[in-house]
Amino acid sequence: MPRNARAQGYSRRHRFASPGAFGPVLRGSRKIRGRLATLHVVSSREGSSRLGVAVTRRLVPLSVDRNCLKRIAREAFRRHDAKRMGLDCVLMLRERIAREQQAAFAAEVGELLDRLQAGR
Repeated sequence: MPRNARAQGYSRRHRFASPGAFGPVLRGSRKIRGRLATLHVVSSREGSSRLGVAVTRRLVPLSVDRNCLKRIAREAFRRHDAKRMGLDCVLMLRERIAREQQAAFAAEVGELLDRLQAGR
């Protein structure tokens, strides 16, 4: 195991644990919009950031594809420095994403996190 494996991990403190925890984040005023997704952001009470991913069945009908998009978003967050900024973030889709667009989605999530870090 590499030495920085724990620093790049995605532990429970980086997740929303309780049902309905996205609500305050979604009601917040700060949003970073991309073509495929929107990142909602509020300050966290804790020292580390948390990420929630909201992918609806209406936009991505197959559960395999929904889970893959969530995995892509979590992986981008896990490797990004925004994880240490002390923010609560919820990523929501803006339009349908086909399997062929997953690489574009991964690039956009990274770009949204870069814009979040630059705008702090």
